[in-house]
Amino acid sequence: MEAKKIEIACESCGHQVEIDFNEAQFSSQIAIINGKKKESRTFFQPCPHCGQLNTVTSENKEEWGKRKGPNVKAFMFSGFLSCFGIIALSILLAYFAFKGLGIVFDWIF
Repeated sequence: MEAKKIEIACESCGHQVEIDFNEAQFSSQIAIINGKKKESRTFFQPCPHCGQLNTVTSENKEEWGKRKGPNVKAFMFSGFLSCFGIIALSILLAYFAFKGLGIVFDWIF
C-alpha cells in the first residue's frame, strides 16, 4: 500500500510544499462515537523556503500507507502503572512518617 503525496501552497510564502504521508510527522486524533472508532491524522511539513509549518488532515486510512500510529493501550497501561506506583509510594511514605512521629512523641512524653 503506497502512501499519498499532496502538494499544497505554503500558508505564508505561497511556494509549493509536498507533504508525503509516508515521511511527514503526524499527530493522531481518535474519537469513539456511538461505539465506532473514528480516527484522523494531521500531517506536518515545514516549507523549505520560509520554514512555515504546513498541515494537512486526512481521515482516509488508505492514504496513510503502512505507518502505524501510537498505541493507545500502551499509554493507558503506563498511566495505570504510574498511578499505582504513586499510591504505593505515598502509603510507604505515610507509614514511615507516622512511625517517626511515634518515636518523637515517645521521646518527648
